[in-house]
Amino acid sequence: MQKWRSMMTFLSNRKTEIVYKLNDPEYRADKALSTSELKKMRESPKAFWSYRNKIYPYTSTPSMEKGTLFHMYALEPDRFANEVITCPEEYSNKRKKVNQDWWKEQEALGKKVIKETDLQAIRSMFGAYSELSVVREVQLMKPQTEVSVFAKKFVKNIDAKCRVDLLCGDTVIDIKTTMKGGARPSKFLWRQRDLGYDWQQVHYSKILQRAGVEVKRWIFAVIETEPPYESSEIILAEADLAEARKEVDEAYKKLLSCMRVDSWPSHTPTKPVEISRFNTADRAA
Repeated sequence: MQKWRSMMTFLSNRKTEIVYKLNDPEYRADKALSTSELKKMRESPKAFWSYRNKIYPYTSTPSMEKGTLFHMYALEPDRFANEVITCPEEYSNKRKKVNQDWWKEQEALGKKVIKETDLQAIRSMFGAYSELSVVREVQLMKPQTEVSVFAKKFVKNIDAKCRVDLLCGDTVIDIKTTMKGGARPSKFLWRQRDLGYDWQQVHYSKILQRAGVEVKRWIFAVIETEPPYESSEIILAEADLAEARKEVDEAYKKLLSCMRVDSWPSHTPTKPVEISRFNTADRAA
């Protein structure tokens, strides 16, 4: 029987289950494998290992921060009200001593301070989101939001987890914020491929299946972060998902192989690789 040499483990403290109302820090602290981590295998085992072990500090762009705030506003309004505060105009100049005291007070309270213009943008985005037909449909049925799902021994000794934006029966709505023009279906098709949204749908759906939910409908609610705040509802074609399933399976095989020998190589671990601009496979990679 193969002995496992790897010091890296993915063991959850939870059984296979769906957990509602689990706070975000507790979910993130669980050691099960997340989809964000698995997607790093698309880059290289080294990228995966570095990300999993938090070797380099996480950095977020202003656009990413706006997306995070919008998720909270749309899915956890009570949390948004408790954790986020709009900066009054009179305190906007941080160079003034009295203003510095106000900012320090908010920091001590654990508040995220945003500008009034940011709040108005988030509200406009929420207006666009609320007008989507599938959102109007499920809101009548009181869906669950920020649903944590865990699967023990998902693959071999690897426990897996996911956190679903919105779950309503057998329907999943996943919110994606994007730059101006990104909600256009033709553009989203290629962007989702770059960011691995197809992997996310496949991985989440399998984890939910293990926990007893067969996802029959998955819709991406795509919202632009800039005026006029365009939006769209996107369903990925089965052919794309079938290919993503193969890729996810291959990623797990590669992960298990790396774990067995405790080796996490970069792109060309053993010898140089010849590439050509005339090779379509090289252009895709």
